[in-house]
Formats: sequence, C-alpha cells, structure tokens
Amino acid sequence: MSIKHHAVQAAIFSALFAPYLGWDTIVIFLSMLFIDLDHYLDYIIVCRRFGIKSMFKFHDWLWERRESIYAISIFHTVEVFLLLFVLGFFKRGFWLILFGFLIHYLADLYFLYKNNSLSVRAFSIIEYMLKRNGKGYPLPEMIFGETKK
Repeated sequence: MSIKHHAVQAAIFSALFAPYLGWDTIVIFLSMLFIDLDHYLDYIIVCRRFGIKSMFKFHDWLWERRESIYAISIFHTVEVFLLLFVLGFFKRGFWLILFGFLIHYLADLYFLYKNNSLSVRAFSIIEYMLKRNGKGYPLPEMIFGETKK
C-alpha cells in the first residue's frame, strides 16, 4: 500500500475513534503511519543508502519481483506486537501504539491477500530466520544497476 492509502486509512480510523479516545487518537494515527519506518530501515540496511526517492525505487523493485523475495518488516512482526502488549501494562500508550499497528497490519494483510502475496513477507522474526533459505533481499547492484569497485 502507498503512503497516501495509509494516511487516508489512518485519518478515517482516527476520526472513528476520536469521540471515544480524545487526544489519544493522535497516538493511534501516528502509529498507523510510523509502523512503516521499518521499510526505510530495510532499505538502509540492504542498500546502505538514505535517499527517500531511492527507497521507493527499492520497494517498487521488490514488489515487481515479490515471488522470488522473502522479506521481513520488523515492526510488522508478532514479536513486536507482543512487546508492545507487554509494555502496555506499564504505560497505556503502548497499547494505543499496538492498536494502530494492528489496524495498519490488517490492512496490509488484506492488500497482500488481494494480490496473492501473503507468502512474500514473514509474520515473525523467528519465521524469517527459519524459512528464508537464501531468499531474503537482493543485492543493491541488482536494483540500482551498479557494480562494486
């Protein structure tokens, strides 16, 4: 899903919950957007670059070849959801973040399902480590057409 789609989704859900949660709705709204920072982290780690435009090129390239790639988005994993759940017992704001993450995640799952692509992303860090078998991310040279010196 695009940033625009996620922003609209976050705005709609935040508006629905605003009468019940008041200002806490801002946390849900922001968490629904900032969960995708892990896509930028993937890009930085794999490509060793920082450019936003190149990050979108990277993810477009991955999406076009999704059948041959097994990816992980760290903030979209069961382990992160469990961590937020446990932290919520100490500070309620973590449950709000978890709620926003889960709404976003469900929308992502629906998108992946509609595109017959549920198997391209790991749902767990442990699952990723066990199942990737060399099918992780491609080399940056493959994406950006560069050769190493």
